[in-house]
Amino acid sequence: MEISKHLVDLVVNSLEALAKHVLVLITEEEGGIALEVSDDGVGINEEELRKAFRGEKAPRGRGLSLLKEVAESSGGSLSYASTERGTVVRALFRGVPLGQVGDALIVFWQEMPITVITLSAVTGKGGYVFDSRLIETKYGSYTDTETMVKVRKDVNYTLTNLFGGK
Repeated sequence: MEISKHLVDLVVNSLEALAKHVLVLITEEEGGIALEVSDDGVGINEEELRKAFRGEKAPRGRGLSLLKEVAESSGGSLSYASTERGTVVRALFRGVPLGQVGDALIVFWQEMPITVITLSAVTGKGGYVFDSRLIETKYGSYTDTETMVKVRKDVNYTLTNLFGGK
């Protein structure tokens, strides 16, 4: 499973937690790719978290058990912290492809345009920042389908080059 698929689950969890800002950080480290998603949502309580890691359906946290399984089976790890002021999930993957992150961003932007999504990516080749507040300035109107296509292509192209197709 591609990392971008896990990103979809994590950001959906943030949106369901009423986050107004979601920060996605993708870095190349320790022989793999680290994905960290942090938000300013309402968090997840201990009981919901236990259910999520057992693979039970919870109001938020769906996909956490799969995320943990994939990260750990790749030789990576998962860490998680949540309070009523927000949540941070960090997973390290080894040998798991990044996938099409731009496709995932489009879904979030269409679902929750009032939530600010910032993506930062850093590798030995350089860095990249995407901020949903700048979409209209850089790409065009939020309501234009061509704008969504431009964002998707730009993000996917840039991250593929940074991560070397990993």
